[in-house]
Amino acid sequence: MALLDVQRVSKAGIADLSGALAAADAAGDSVKASSNLLIVVENGDAISHTVTITAPTNTSNDVNYGALPVSDIVVTIAAGDIGVVAVPLGYANGANEFAWTYDAVTSVTTGVFSLAP
Repeated sequence: MALLDVQRVSKAGIADLSGALAAADAAGDSVKASSNLLIVVENGDAISHTVTITAPTNTSNDVNYGALPVSDIVVTIAAGDIGVVAVPLGYANGANEFAWTYDAVTSVTTGVFSLAP
């Protein structure tokens, strides 16, 4: 599993988003958990691919509502398309990282972005 660096997006923007992405790791990828991150996945393959961000727990306890179910975040990205996922802080794992896996990595690239202050 590769630990990715966050790329800061300034007011100048990113002229070549695809060029800012790196090959997806067959074992999955991760990033240090932080608010306001966007995970970008580009699927250059001829078939759809699924990205799964595993929930660190099955339930979350709320003082008003009690135990609430927490589901994995699953995004299917169509062939030739780009997917963007904003991950809530509650999805950080025990290592304080957001981690995700792919159903396959053929022609799949990924990157993590945040807005520069």
